[in-house]
Amino acid sequence: MLQFDPTYNYGDIDLTIDENLVRWKFGELIKTLITMRSVAERQVEIIGAGIATDEMAEDFDTYFTLSYKQLRDFGLLDEEVISKLNELDEFLDCRSGDKAPEFWDDLLLATNKDWAIVRVKANEILTLIRMNDLDIEFDRTEKYVTTDKGKQLTMQTTNSRLIRKNG
Repeated sequence: MLQFDPTYNYGDIDLTIDENLVRWKFGELIKTLITMRSVAERQVEIIGAGIATDEMAEDFDTYFTLSYKQLRDFGLLDEEVISKLNELDEFLDCRSGDKAPEFWDDLLLATNKDWAIVRVKANEILTLIRMNDLDIEFDRTEKYVTTDKGKQLTMQTTNSRLIRKNG
């Protein structure tokens, strides 16, 4: 099993080395699950510019659906956890496209019952992998231009890291 320190920034090391890349992807999956388990206001804060609902689903797809085999092969995910992650993936998939447009509406993120279910599922997974004592801290840089329509965001860069909630 690959050793993983959730508070270490694996993005600062050589990601051409498979073990480092897998650790980095696992950290991003944990960040995605923390974002998904958060209250709506915090979800929007973490995501920043963009549609929070879409961004969370896309991040989950990238760091779980497209990466789970590597995470499993390096011992970071076992079959029980993969099963729970697959349940969450299926839950999101059942609402994709035009199947449940209200699910993808950021204005309903705080009140939509399905997002309450996502929050519970994400927290259960974090508990299962013993990462439920983590939170996200981030720095964000935004660049704007002033046009005849006012101030417009042209670029947003977010550097996030995992921290322990109690220290």
